[in-house]
Amino acid sequence: MEPAPTPLEAPSPSVPPRASRSLDLWPLIIVALGAWVLRALAFFHRSGAMGYPMDYDEGVYFSAASLLLRGDLPYRDFIFVHPPGSLLLWAPGAALTLGLDAATAYGISRYLAATVGALCVFLAGRVAWRAWGPLAGCVAALAYAAYPEAALVERGTFLEPLLNVLCLGFANLWLASGTHSRAHRIGAGVLLGLAISVKIPGGLWLIAALLSRPGKASWRHALLPVLVAFATFVVVVGPLAALAPSEFFRDVITFQAVRPPDGELDRWLRLREVFHERRWGEVLLALVGLGTACVRAFRAAPEHRPAARFFACAFVLTVVLFLASRTYWNQYNAHLAASEAVLAGLGASVLHAFSTRWGRTASHAVAALLLAAAFVPGARHVYQSAQLQAPDVVALAKHIRADVPPKACLFSFEPGWALAAGRLPMGATPIVDGYATMLQDAMSTGDRFETTDEALSADEAQQALRIMLGSCRFVVLGWRGEWQLTPQSRPWFKQRFIRRFPEGNAGGVDLWEHR
Repeated sequence: MEPAPTPLEAPSPSVPPRASRSLDLWPLIIVALGAWVLRALAFFHRSGAMGYPMDYDEGVYFSAASLLLRGDLPYRDFIFVHPPGSLLLWAPGAALTLGLDAATAYGISRYLAATVGALCVFLAGRVAWRAWGPLAGCVAALAYAAYPEAALVERGTFLEPLLNVLCLGFANLWLASGTHSRAHRIGAGVLLGLAISVKIPGGLWLIAALLSRPGKASWRHALLPVLVAFATFVVVVGPLAALAPSEFFRDVITFQAVRPPDGELDRWLRLREVFHERRWGEVLLALVGLGTACVRAFRAAPEHRPAARFFACAFVLTVVLFLASRTYWNQYNAHLAASEAVLAGLGASVLHAFSTRWGRTASHAVAALLLAAAFVPGARHVYQSAQLQAPDVVALAKHIRADVPPKACLFSFEPGWALAAGRLPMGATPIVDGYATMLQDAMSTGDRFETTDEALSADEAQQALRIMLGSCRFVVLGWRGEWQLTPQSRPWFKQRFIRRFPEGNAGGVDLWEHR
């Protein structure tokens, strides 16, 4: 007689037999609604949604999407260093700028971003529930809901909310029915193609999917979603890339490949951010899930492998990418939430399986402890971040509305500072991403730089910047402008511009007018 399988080899006892298994959506819907509230809490202040601090990237993406709807095309008319999928997917919010003030439109878009985050929570829980049962699904949903980095970016028009919802949607369809359903495979391909059109690393999920194919699935079944993904990517990216092919290749491929390092450069510190103690409960559960997936990949029956192997591969590939990338900021961890939360669900299911031998009371207590561990540590940080406000930006926006003529050229080193006042980038050649534009100017001579600061200090970057500044009557400088201007350029700037706001030596974001 063969020995009984261990909990790491067998499916969790919390998973009912397949014939009687049903997916009760209500717990996941409730968690998703709670996640939406956690994210939207940041907007329930006197200043509204625009009082919450705006990151540089979200201002770039929303402004670019708004300009696209007005006929200014990325790559051809302005620099944009990602594929255009995000501009199309955030277009519903950007379209509001055609009839509403840009700040009002962006405030509504922030609520839409929180809704995308809530959908991610539901999808993470759904795929874990189907694979390993109700406890795994609830833990995965709670872990994603309280993932600090994910909550931060799901309060604005970043790339990661779109990337996560598309990748999790892809995972749900890919793993459903063993990928034998033609409709599921086509849908999975469409979502994957859209994910890659938002951010190239979405292609890592294709690698994870191919490595996790069930034993009975042939390459023929995998070929259809791959072809559909490729076709979707071509349909989304092709038209804009064809209008400016060399600029597209320069912005999306060359820029990312040769840009100077930025962000956290120490690989060990990156690894610490990946497994940060701010979400220690989820990290521990995810590591248990990762270990379980590794064991099951070699020892479990084929029908028990796909989901565990899929998310283990996606998680490991994402971590490797973070460590290998030339640029890393801890907000990138938001994409890791999509795989880490589901692995946490698997880890909770396995730990709960051990507890069943101690009786029903102990089993229930362990389940409650696992749910709390997945949610409470991260939720505290999510709630604290929701209290942040940017009163200096709110005051600046009020001043611009009152004292800067609507048609006067206004350039802002942070696009979000102008967006808060209802202003989008202006000019015949609008500057949407000043940071990337300066780096492109610096690299245009073929020089390679060891640091971003070195690149921004290059003559080519500063000369182009001076031309840009000289073409606008008003400039929002702030800390970013002080950083991007060299010690030689700052006197040049202050000789030609006078500070209009705030008065005196008050700190905060400042507005300057050409003399």
